[in-house]
Amino acid sequence: MQSVSVSTRGKNVPKSAIRKLIPFAKEREKTGVKIIKLNIGQPDIETPEEFWQGVRDFKERVLAYAPSEGRAELVKSFVTYYNKYGITVTTSDIVVIMGGIEGILFALLAATDPGDEVIVAEPYYSNYLGVAAMAQVNFVAFTTTAENGYHLPAREEIVKKITPRTKAVLISSPGNPTGCVYTRKEMELLASIANEHGLFLISDEVYREFAYDGEEATSVMQIPGTEQCGIIIDSVSKRYSACGARLGCVVSKNKEFMASVLSLATVRLSAGTLDQVAIANCINTPDAYFEKVRKEYVERRDIVVKGLSAIPGVVCPSPKGAFYVMAKIKGVDTEEFAKWLLTDFADNNETVMIAPGAGFYATPGLGRDEIRIAYVFKAPVMKRAMEILAQAIQTFRSLKK
Repeated sequence: MQSVSVSTRGKNVPKSAIRKLIPFAKEREKTGVKIIKLNIGQPDIETPEEFWQGVRDFKERVLAYAPSEGRAELVKSFVTYYNKYGITVTTSDIVVIMGGIEGILFALLAATDPGDEVIVAEPYYSNYLGVAAMAQVNFVAFTTTAENGYHLPAREEIVKKITPRTKAVLISSPGNPTGCVYTRKEMELLASIANEHGLFLISDEVYREFAYDGEEATSVMQIPGTEQCGIIIDSVSKRYSACGARLGCVVSKNKEFMASVLSLATVRLSAGTLDQVAIANCINTPDAYFEKVRKEYVERRDIVVKGLSAIPGVVCPSPKGAFYVMAKIKGVDTEEFAKWLLTDFADNNETVMIAPGAGFYATPGLGRDEIRIAYVFKAPVMKRAMEILAQAIQTFRSLKK
């Protein structure tokens, strides 16, 4: 019998750097060890009551397909939402997608052909790389550093990455995994580069609400002249702490691009009807909800930054947005360290799960001494997690001497 083989494309899709250690965590939990899971951005913040009220108000007796572009009430709620931020869009500028990562996939499929290149700021959300492999496009990275708070390098450092195969620039602000919030000048710089070289500027803006210390997130569509190049990728997962709803949208004024996105959306039929109804009602969420959530995240952030910064040889800039920190642990191979935390280490029968940094880079060798932590648990849990991590780093270093 002749054997069958899987595709090269399938084999080339990397596992999520955030989830690849889960099998080790499951095995350790069987032994009774408690694991504080700081690897995934799943907040413990309650989903607003407006979501559940939207579900209760649904009276249709058949749970039917939604339109591929999204249910009318949801799309209109997005229009209202963007207007609040001075982003003037119409319903034809929006296509509902099943979570931000599908939005990235649709954007890459609509903006590029196989073999094309996308310039990306690294470190980046690790699953971007998997989506790029699905779309068969190549990432060309420019590097940002912890020492600079992960802000953009000089213009020439970005422009020199452009080749005849370059079709788009992909960025995230407020950033995952860095928590960096690009300034308006930085967004203007990116828009200028995109327009000068005929590139799309794909802006992942799913953490828009979560900017701290007086910072404000600037949208690509708040920059004049981005009508043809600007693309927003958005999601409600973190905004309303509704990760399981798997909803967001792609937004652009480029009609040809949006026609391609809608065609892709028709192939997968539609996002979930009931989730769309519930999220549409979330437009009524009071501002007080977000004010409370921001305050909660700032408290958690400060605990993490203080705890990590107190550890000798750790560099941890205080993030200005989202709910992640990237920290550099000098002299520690964090791939090995992250696995060891799950297989060999415990402090009072507790350990932590982190995401090793290499999976957030396209450049080989970078991130091997970095980790990403999601501060998604209440203050006492985060404080305890930092105590465990400090003890673990000290123990791991002593083992490697």
